[in-house]
Amino acid sequence: MIEPQVIESFIGLAPFIPAFFGFATPVLYLAARNKLIVFSFLLSGLTLSTMISILVAIGTYATENPLVFKAGGWPAPIGIVYIVDRFSAVLGLVSSFTLLLIGLYSVSYIVDDAYPWYAILLLGNAAGILGVIYTGDLFNLFVMLEVTGVSSYALVMYYRHRADSIVSGLKYAFIGSLGTTLYLLAMGLLYSYYGTLNTIDFSYKLQYITSPAHAYAFGAIMILALWAFSIKSGVFPNHFWLPDAHPAAPTPISALLSGLVVKTGLVGLYKVLYISTWSISGGVYGSIRELTALAAIIMGALSAVFGALLMFIQRDVKRLIAYSTVMNLGYLFMGIGCLTRSGLEATLYYTIVHSLAKATLFMSAGVFIKAAGTRDLDKLAGLGSRYPVAGIALAVSTLTLAGAPPLPGFLAKLLLYEALFEKSPVIAITMIIASAIGLLSYMRLFYTILLGVPVVSWKQLDFKCAKIVLLLLSIVIIVVGIVFLFNPDFLSKIIGAASTQSTINIEKYAEYVKGTLRLP
Repeated sequence: MIEPQVIESFIGLAPFIPAFFGFATPVLYLAARNKLIVFSFLLSGLTLSTMISILVAIGTYATENPLVFKAGGWPAPIGIVYIVDRFSAVLGLVSSFTLLLIGLYSVSYIVDDAYPWYAILLLGNAAGILGVIYTGDLFNLFVMLEVTGVSSYALVMYYRHRADSIVSGLKYAFIGSLGTTLYLLAMGLLYSYYGTLNTIDFSYKLQYITSPAHAYAFGAIMILALWAFSIKSGVFPNHFWLPDAHPAAPTPISALLSGLVVKTGLVGLYKVLYISTWSISGGVYGSIRELTALAAIIMGALSAVFGALLMFIQRDVKRLIAYSTVMNLGYLFMGIGCLTRSGLEATLYYTIVHSLAKATLFMSAGVFIKAAGTRDLDKLAGLGSRYPVAGIALAVSTLTLAGAPPLPGFLAKLLLYEALFEKSPVIAITMIIASAIGLLSYMRLFYTILLGVPVVSWKQLDFKCAKIVLLLLSIVIIVVGIVFLFNPDFLSKIIGAASTQSTINIEKYAEYVKGTLRLP
């Protein structure tokens, strides 16, 4: 068993490796000019990153304390620090695993000559996502959000010969850039008034810097950060870029955006509400934190309801799934806004389930879209029986997102409902209403593609890599559902332990990091 102290030295490699492979890809392409070699290199980088994420996740559960890595050996709070707790480790593992499968799926899906750019941008996106998840520095969070954002904008515009891709990508870029600009303003205020950008250092300074000017600055920081994160996650009222960006992008990128990229805003909100401000429970600071969390819940509730309603009227299958993301990110914002252990537990488990199921749903739908040459749901009728592996994957992912037992979506919705009911019965009812409307849309999607009568001709495709990915994801989803539903102890050891570390045991968490970094 590798000691946690040894594993800490590997943390920085998780985002570095895909970044390095991304920069090396153009050289490899110029030397080989071969798609198989380029994509093998892409998958090698993503595989190494996944292996490191597995190692880091094991390390966080081998000790009661988070793992801490000082980038370049610079002392905190000056230098960039990576702080990986169990919450971050689990998300990092799920994200790197999903990225690897998206890369494998892309081997079959991306067939044009622009594949080197695709590989470069996908690797850059992987570096950004893992950087967002693992960083313990609020300015580095901005940098990683930008890395994720810039690569995502370009991937949405991958089909640069299509007007809808360019328009949707530019809209996404303008809105996304506004979000990161707002967050950068928040960081400017934070450093100006508190003299730090380290999450733990900031949490301690909130305990003894309490002047009115600092309170006003803190309020502005929280408002700007929340608004920026809602843009990144596509949560109401900042959701309007998302339904256009998802259909315009290649299907594996739609899976990437919906399954992982939109979670960066959620992760940012976790770092602000749970890690950076844990030390305040009363007074003006405490009230501002509570109001920020309440605003997140309200925005999440509105996003869930509006997302469900707009999902119900869609005929474009990709837009339907995109509005499902608006609805589900609304649920997650509601969960994270509870500021409770049960709320964080539900959020973590729901995030895992949604990431896996939504990526599976988009990639299975992509097979049908490619075969029929259309995104019109009615024209995809009956194709599930023509492509059984994709049909099974669509059935598993749809039923998971709908909350059917014993699939993991059932327990995820149950945990979230209990956490919201504990916070407020009214909020829990809002979730039930949105879920009921969403269920109708999921069942329409399920019935049309799997049980409908074919109405158009289709091309016979042989997506070997896609079949492997969809089959593997379907098995993983089913296994996760059965294991966690019928083994509560396992749920407690993995998900419960992660949420406990960041809530009930947060003071011990912070003291350990403070001592490790030798913060004043």
